[in-house]
Amino acid sequence: GSSPSGPTSVVHSFSVRSISGLTSPVPDLLPLPPRRRLSLTNVLGGLAGLLVLALAIFALMRIADEVHFPDIVAAVHATPTATLILSAFFAFMSYVLLTGYDWLAVRHLGYRLRYQLIAIASFTSYTMSHTLGLTVLTGGSVRYRMYTRVGVTPIDVALIIGLCGFTFWLGIVMLAGVGLVISPELSGPFAQYSQYLPGIERWAGVLLLAGAAGYWLLAALWRHPLKAFGHVLYLPSGRETGIQILLGAFDLGFAAAALYVLLPDTGLPGFATFLTVYAVAMIVGAMSHSPGGLGVFEAVTLLLLPDAPKAPLLAALFLFRVIYTLIPFMIGLALLAWTELSAFRDRRQVARLEAAAGD
Repeated sequence: GSSPSGPTSVVHSFSVRSISGLTSPVPDLLPLPPRRRLSLTNVLGGLAGLLVLALAIFALMRIADEVHFPDIVAAVHATPTATLILSAFFAFMSYVLLTGYDWLAVRHLGYRLRYQLIAIASFTSYTMSHTLGLTVLTGGSVRYRMYTRVGVTPIDVALIIGLCGFTFWLGIVMLAGVGLVISPELSGPFAQYSQYLPGIERWAGVLLLAGAAGYWLLAALWRHPLKAFGHVLYLPSGRETGIQILLGAFDLGFAAAALYVLLPDTGLPGFATFLTVYAVAMIVGAMSHSPGGLGVFEAVTLLLLPDAPKAPLLAALFLFRVIYTLIPFMIGLALLAWTELSAFRDRRQVARLEAAAGD
């Protein structure tokens, strides 16, 4: 939460530092937020996700009839090493920008935590959620453990998760809007829809950009507090919202570039058009609630790139999963194990010091 004078007026500081720098003597087990009740909205959302997943599986089965597995393997082996390195660089930049989501949310709530801790919490939580899905449960639990150890309250951890999610969606809106407005090749994957309503893509892009700009103006001009569940909250300021939009857009742009450089040249649209394809695939993948949008993201990408040869396209999607999801997941697991071990050692050493002081 924040004080009535605004979020930046509250600074949570801690005079006691931990031995490892990643934890503090704050009790590890804080009360969990109340469990949400099952509602009609949750049930309908779950059913909609299952429907999207079922349609994606059906689409992939149809596409599989046109592709031979040896062709996919051959396309994977034919990918140049320089291309893999470039894709890995773009993926790295995306994850660096993802740490900015947490940094901005933590600062907005008035905490002054070291970037090292924020970066580890952000990276490990995103690698878990990208691979395992169920973002609130997987990535959220990682953030909960890491942030509550340094004194962040459970309600503020929930707000950090919400602000990070909002930054992502602002980036999606910005990315899709820019792609729809400036792309010179929208007659490609979206031509089947634009023939009924000429110019619909650019009008949709204008509406998305207008929505992002409208929210930015609201955040800049409307500084009244919001009250929810007994807490006083403030929207991010106009400056913070502008940073949110840019962070989200550039993060997703780098992630899209990590896939784009792996794609076959044949039937590939320009990067501006592909940004929109990537944004749509990300949105539908998120709606499905499948782990990391697995299967759904691939199906949507295949459907929106109909002119690309299927075997090289599937090979590119496989390599993208390895570079952007699997390798970071393994690194994230190692980081998570290290932080848990550090926390365990800190608790034991603090207990020994307290026991010695008692004697």
